[in-house]
Amino acid sequence: MKAFGGTLGAFAVRLSPCMSRPQPRRLVIDGAPFICSIRRGPVTADPAWTVLSAYGAGRRLRIRFDADPASGCLSANAGLATGSVRTADGQWINLHRPAVMRALIEAGLAAADARSDERDGWALLAVATLPADDDARSGASA
Repeated sequence: MKAFGGTLGAFAVRLSPCMSRPQPRRLVIDGAPFICSIRRGPVTADPAWTVLSAYGAGRRLRIRFDADPASGCLSANAGLATGSVRTADGQWINLHRPAVMRALIEAGLAAADARSDERDGWALLAVATLPADDDARSGASA
């Protein structure tokens, strides 16, 4: 393990290799390269949120999933692994899967009307064609 920062009380704060931030992913969509990453809000964010960002072809797209526990839509620090979201109907989606990223980005680009845009992830999930593969939809092990 690598030392990360100073100390917290009497305990050293460490970052293990399995806890490191996922590397950005490169996807080619409609012949153009996009760099994609997933981030979540700080622990204090209210509501909790997760963002799938894609940059490429002169475009920037941010697909934001705000948690709404009352409706059953969960994201970020609502007890989920980073990059996992749960829809109101209980479906788990793993945003780290390339096919899921591609489907959401394609839906977001089709719906976007500006060069730089932030879209509602829950609305895009309703129109995106996600892969039928159960492995692509599972998010608990992300």
